[in-house]
Amino acid sequence: MVEVQVQKRELVTSLGNVVRIIPSRASNPGLGLLKTEITDKSIVLSGSNMEIDIEATVPADVTGTGSFCLSGHVFSQVIGSLPGDMVTLKLGDKEVVVSSGNFDTTLRLEDSESAPVISFSEKLVGKVEAPELAKALSSVRYAAATADYQAIFRGVKIEFKEQEMRTVSTDGFRLAYYNSDYSTGLKGDVVAPARSIDEVVRLLAEGTVRFDLSDSRLSIQAKPYRINVNLMDGSFPDYEKVIPKSFPVSISVDAGLLTEAVSRVALMADKNANNRVDLFIKGGILQITAEGSYGRSQEAIDVLQTGNDQEIALAYNAKYLTDALSPISGDLQISFSGTSTPSVMASSEDPSYLAMVVPLRTG
Repeated sequence: MVEVQVQKRELVTSLGNVVRIIPSRASNPGLGLLKTEITDKSIVLSGSNMEIDIEATVPADVTGTGSFCLSGHVFSQVIGSLPGDMVTLKLGDKEVVVSSGNFDTTLRLEDSESAPVISFSEKLVGKVEAPELAKALSSVRYAAATADYQAIFRGVKIEFKEQEMRTVSTDGFRLAYYNSDYSTGLKGDVVAPARSIDEVVRLLAEGTVRFDLSDSRLSIQAKPYRINVNLMDGSFPDYEKVIPKSFPVSISVDAGLLTEAVSRVALMADKNANNRVDLFIKGGILQITAEGSYGRSQEAIDVLQTGNDQEIALAYNAKYLTDALSPISGDLQISFSGTSTPSVMASSEDPSYLAMVVPLRTG
């Protein structure tokens, strides 16, 4: 009989990260299955939702080798509820016995042929440090669209250049990009689903990430995980054309100070009217106001104002504004191209990140 002993804490963490992507309800029951391989020194867990595949390797004391499939969510619930620090698995022909402390349970196995076929690239020529990749992806992901009909806008574009990697997202009303001066060893552009990017960022910690590109997927190794991200079809828009080049008014202000002020004022914003906050800039003073069914709020902030125009009044979706500000620390510059045309936000200290937000129409 094949027997495995593994630390519960490590198994719970890795199992949870794999099972997160496995559908709890799917038209194809096979998508709900978790595949488990028992090797000489580890157990290898893998699952898929047809957009992303994840494999996790967990160190273990093993007697014998084998593999089995079972309901991923049931297995995860059982492992998470176990009373002891160690977990023992005993694999039979049609069942696996799970025990820990004074508890044991027997789980029925499923036909492995019903599970998705998952394979991972062994040719991983690209590399980047995990914290750098996590920052590049998480800094822009918020700007991706969420509605199904928005197609390619629901993805994050990754541009691999000779001496640079750029990540980009836009939903048509806002845009963000992040430049990383890092030579990954790869060239080409891909668009990955934003939901898959969320899972990738979740698994990035320390160390070097290795990856590879093909026409249909991005393969990533971030030990102890291997990940396949199925790429999106379609052409990403030429986003650089919509970024304004001239600005009649600009302000400089501390990003944290502005974010906190907008968040406070927005508590009174009308959630049924695009969560609107109004900004009025004149004479080095930024006045922020919001009004809704619960009342009205306002706050004034001193800013460094430059440009030809003496004043400007605009309105924004408060969440769009705070999302754009969140990756920035320290001094921020906001450049206003007009009352109904995009505003550009960037750090005064770090040119890596740029955000663009379209003001609300107020006429």
